[in-house]
Amino acid sequence: MNQNQFLLMDHENSIQLQAERVAFYLQGEIIEAFNEAKNEVYYLFFYKSQYLTTCRAKRLRRNSYIEHAFKEGLVFEAPHPIIHKLLSSNTPYKITTFNPLVKKIEKLYSKHERAWILTFFESFYPKKDLFHEISSIFYEYRRNGQMFLGYRIVRILNDFAPNHSLVKELTSSLIFNKYAELYNQVSEKLVEKDPIFAEKLLFAQRENPQRFHQLVQCYEKDSRSLELIALYYERLTTIPSNDSYRPFLKLLHQTFYEHETVSILEKLNLKIPAYLPLQQELFNHYVKIHKVEEVFHLVNQQEFHLNKSESRTFGSILDELDFQDEFIKPEMLRSLLKTVIKFFPDRVEEFLNKSVVTLLNAHELAFIKEWLAPFKESHSQLPLFEKIDVMQKFNDDLDHMQTLGELYVEFKQLEKAIECFCWEMELKPNDPKPLQWLAKVYQDKGMDQEADAFRQLCINLQKRA
Repeated sequence: MNQNQFLLMDHENSIQLQAERVAFYLQGEIIEAFNEAKNEVYYLFFYKSQYLTTCRAKRLRRNSYIEHAFKEGLVFEAPHPIIHKLLSSNTPYKITTFNPLVKKIEKLYSKHERAWILTFFESFYPKKDLFHEISSIFYEYRRNGQMFLGYRIVRILNDFAPNHSLVKELTSSLIFNKYAELYNQVSEKLVEKDPIFAEKLLFAQRENPQRFHQLVQCYEKDSRSLELIALYYERLTTIPSNDSYRPFLKLLHQTFYEHETVSILEKLNLKIPAYLPLQQELFNHYVKIHKVEEVFHLVNQQEFHLNKSESRTFGSILDELDFQDEFIKPEMLRSLLKTVIKFFPDRVEEFLNKSVVTLLNAHELAFIKEWLAPFKESHSQLPLFEKIDVMQKFNDDLDHMQTLGELYVEFKQLEKAIECFCWEMELKPNDPKPLQWLAKVYQDKGMDQEADAFRQLCINLQKRA
């Protein structure tokens, strides 16, 4: 079972579900999950990251909370560490029917929160039952003379069922006029008096820097780390800045394991590939664990350039690097080496030799010569360039197969070397030298029987001489 698969308990039965995506929206989180066996969709509901219940989807009401959540909320597709974190923090998962759910909410949350949470389920429970539960909270406040607290419920009812006759009557009542003015703008007083409504306004206006900052404060006050991470993530995709990136990165390290943090940063890098602080964070991680393939892909991004410190760091792991042509493309390799050798002038020949060994596995000598041309301009004294020239010159010259074969051995092209020495052996049947080299090459390939055979041929030839 992978990290986004989980079991849902329904009475005595268990249902295996696969998480598809999650939406963060106004104190709630909803995970959409799929049961492949029965082709069913389920929705897991959370309030401030605490599990409430799961509902099987039949149809979703238009303009319902769940529709707004996936259209206007902060949505992440599976697989994603945020989904895994939300799931792993709330096991086990059970389906709770309406009345037990109401009792559960009543036990855990304030009346104001209860009224708001009940609106999450418009697509799954009869609306009249939900309306009854919410309005009963209003009546309780009114009986106790707590008119402002009652008006907070009226605001929830107005969003939930604006066309209901009771709601129309209450919203137009003169009794509540003195409270309505408080709701005209987001103020510290509104945040204090009606945090649920204030957060709704702040979330809708989160593109505004001031509103974004106020929303961050709301999340921080309640220690809602996953929502903060989701909020910062969205902000960074639209307006990358250190003001958002630094707290975002700190939250990631506080909330997730390192590999999960890197996964989130990699997803973010796909959306904002030109953001240097993010690239540097990934670079440092990849170098730390010697994920050289990822380093090469990162460095190949046009926007990312190694500074002196990063070049030295990367250069220090090149000793262990096996240049595999399937992921290091020639253009990328050349671009990278141009940067690295500036800081490692004493290792230019080493790096270029290693590159040539790799490139020879898939490219002709003419290509190698052209690939080396920019380096030859500034390092013409290196023997490497003359060797490549000689190899290209003798490539089809049967009179120089021995020399060509020895150069192929130097560049670890053992199959090509064997072909050259075999030609030399046929052309010069009395010369022991190609036999000696064939024995050596086969020994290097770990083919002991073949190596012994050519040694014996060499011995026999020398005896006859």
